[in-house]
Amino acid sequence: MKSFFYCILTLLFVTSCGKNDEKPIEDLFTSYVQSNKKIVAFGSLNVKEILTKADYSAIPKYGQIIGSQIASFKNTINLDKPLYYALEGPLDPEGVPAAVYMFAEAKNQDSVVGKLKSLGFEMQKEGELNFYHQGDVGMSVQKSLLLGVYKPNHKDFKGLLTEINKQSLEEMKSDKIAEMIHTKGDLVAGINLESLYGTSNTDLQKLPADKKALISSLVKDSYVLNTLNFNAGELVLQSKNYFSTALAQRIPLKQTPATNVLKNLGSGDPRVGLLLNMDFSRLKTLIAELGLQDELNQTTADILSADSESGDLLGSVLNGQFGAVVFEELMDEGGLTPSVNVLVGLGNQGKTQIQKLGMPGIGLLQKDVFDTHVLFFTSEKFKPSSEPVKVPEGCANFGMKPISGFVYLNGMQMQDFDADEEYKFIEKIDYVYFEYGVDGGLLRVKAIDSKTNILKQAVDQALSQLSEMLIKMVI
Repeated sequence: MKSFFYCILTLLFVTSCGKNDEKPIEDLFTSYVQSNKKIVAFGSLNVKEILTKADYSAIPKYGQIIGSQIASFKNTINLDKPLYYALEGPLDPEGVPAAVYMFAEAKNQDSVVGKLKSLGFEMQKEGELNFYHQGDVGMSVQKSLLLGVYKPNHKDFKGLLTEINKQSLEEMKSDKIAEMIHTKGDLVAGINLESLYGTSNTDLQKLPADKKALISSLVKDSYVLNTLNFNAGELVLQSKNYFSTALAQRIPLKQTPATNVLKNLGSGDPRVGLLLNMDFSRLKTLIAELGLQDELNQTTADILSADSESGDLLGSVLNGQFGAVVFEELMDEGGLTPSVNVLVGLGNQGKTQIQKLGMPGIGLLQKDVFDTHVLFFTSEKFKPSSEPVKVPEGCANFGMKPISGFVYLNGMQMQDFDADEEYKFIEKIDYVYFEYGVDGGLLRVKAIDSKTNILKQAVDQALSQLSEMLIKMVI
């Protein structure tokens, strides 16, 4: 595996600007992923964009080294295009894939071959294929495609590299895979749920035949696309679900805003907020289809009273709505203490049955029970009033998606948390916000400095901590 990482670094540093009239690298890669049904994950890494956003040239010593390496390879690979990767299933118990494939666009085949030879790679040539193989790693250069492969215990790397080059030249189809691969981002990661399940060797394969057939039908032609971008003052991770209709219809999340939770969760300016809006009707149907009723009964046994059933809990007692907020409360003797409000939505039997539920820790909280919900709280000060909770700027969508939450960090006394040095970057964060629904989700990390790229801020913080550590070692 170490040798493959060295090959990846070679692909990264064999890079610069260029253009050719052959099939673009993104189309070559798309054709290959479409033809290999064992690919469970794929995507791209925009190396040039990431290095630029990190302002690598300003990094003491290392910036000059990185810059000189990039300049030395300016006639080889096109770094204006991303580096593409694909992982082949099955994944082992530690999550390591059966094979890893890396694609980069070569500007000039002969220049790339010459550069690889100068780096010590013993390149061989057969026809138009220039290739290298040692141990579990193989590389090839053919026209505009520079290819790297890590595949343990594989014997015929020449044949494998030849086949990959052939597959990359097949006609590209306009489908979900093509759309995902052509998505722009600093880091793009797509997951093929059908291939992930199809190549799985986990306990899922021990399910009865009818249950395996059901799962196969649900994940057929289903994907998840994650896109990560480092922007000025923020990190944004977006998720888009390309689910089959059958799968989307079974996701146990309600798409309507949880207005009742927002209205009754409390008042004031919370530091932390979390909201869930579950569809228990869908959840019970899915549990029944997968034959997980016994597991549900075991899970809820400690919560339910003797005369209740798990089916009553999901829907009749609880309606699937849940909200929680954490406030900072000033103590009489000075200092701050956390104050918590928790709202649990109730079904048509909830008001009478909620007293019978054995919910750990709930007895320590005060509570108000209403027809539609019960509110647990630690301080009267933050109980609901005419004004609902105030969320931080940038978190206005809190509660609009079935899963959403935020953590407001600006102004928080971080020394109270005794954070280790590696967590000092938290002091630079304004807030963290996330949301998720059937169609996808979003994670945003917003920095207090809204002008400087957040990746450069992270690099600068790391360099500052490294400098402090070295000074302490010298002293």
